[in-house]
Amino acid sequence: MSTVSPAVKIGLRFLGIWSDVSYSTIYWLSFMSSMLVIQYFQYMYIFEHLRISELSNLVDGLPMTLEYSLTFLKLTILWIQRRILHKILASMDNDWHECINTDHHLCIMTIKANISHFISNAILSFTAIVAALYFLGEYAIRFVLLTENYNDTLRQLPLKLQFPFESQQSPIFEVLTVTIFLHLMLHACTVAILNGLIFTLVLHTSGQIDIICQEFKNISEKTLLQGSLASSFGMLIKRHNRVISFSKNIEQLFSFIALMQVLWNTLVICSIGFFLIVSIHNEASVFVLVKTVFAYCVIMVEAFIICFAGEHLSLKGKLIANATYETLWYDMPVNTEKILMFIIMRSQKRLTITAGKMIDMSFETFANIMKASASYISVLNAMY
Repeated sequence: MSTVSPAVKIGLRFLGIWSDVSYSTIYWLSFMSSMLVIQYFQYMYIFEHLRISELSNLVDGLPMTLEYSLTFLKLTILWIQRRILHKILASMDNDWHECINTDHHLCIMTIKANISHFISNAILSFTAIVAALYFLGEYAIRFVLLTENYNDTLRQLPLKLQFPFESQQSPIFEVLTVTIFLHLMLHACTVAILNGLIFTLVLHTSGQIDIICQEFKNISEKTLLQGSLASSFGMLIKRHNRVISFSKNIEQLFSFIALMQVLWNTLVICSIGFFLIVSIHNEASVFVLVKTVFAYCVIMVEAFIICFAGEHLSLKGKLIANATYETLWYDMPVNTEKILMFIIMRSQKRLTITAGKMIDMSFETFANIMKASASYISVLNAMY
């Protein structure tokens, strides 16, 4: 068993970020080069249509351009800090090797691994389906409603791109459409894999914390009589230190990624909100409004994932202090009680994921993002 699901493992191998992958640099450079090409033509489109008369069309293409840029930055950060990721993966393997010798430890970690696999597969499937429906929906609507009036001037690519050559003629248009759609699906799967990785690491930490809490509950009067209390607490303290070190590595790996997530999501939400208000006041079609709301929901889900991971990690870290206090500390020697006090004091320091070491990624942060986006849309609607 492994906490990392096969889908996430295959995705990280494809991206060249997984440890012990042959030609990992070639894999990473190939994918990043393809993203750079797409980004170049995306920003060419933005600069080409940077005028007031085409503002709605510009804002329609801006969210996906920013989303590509965010993914590019995430992969760059992971590549720069891949040694930290390899260290985290090695620590996870060591934890699993230790769990094999104890049945209830193995049971706890197996449950966490099953949850991790389910969530990772669900995120990957949901993201792929949503991406396919989002980018194919417009073609389906046109096929149903505009079949009689369909011509080359109505044909659009899945992304807003500006090519330096004629792209509307067959078979160039068909080849570009299929290529861009496949790259869009690959990009969506990449986003899902990165989100699944965050959940995987947090759930692995959660499993280790559950093992520590379970061991604290197992400390009984029998343990006191046998005189093995010092060795038991020594093993728990060592495991607690490993959990703290593991969470610090997660924080170091995802801190800047979380900061970029917050900043980019704010920009995307602002552009989507502006486009939504313009569409409402210009009496745009229902499909345009549904597409805009759909894009807004997808962006908020992506922000919710990392905020949920940070909140779950913080709540789990507090459980160690509670489990320590619930032990039979009143029957223990004074020196042992002092050890428990240090454990409780250290457990009160939160295990969390921060955005650039400035903001804790939690439900409160997510609520603030929601309130800020709602306030922006409300003010924009009043001023329009």
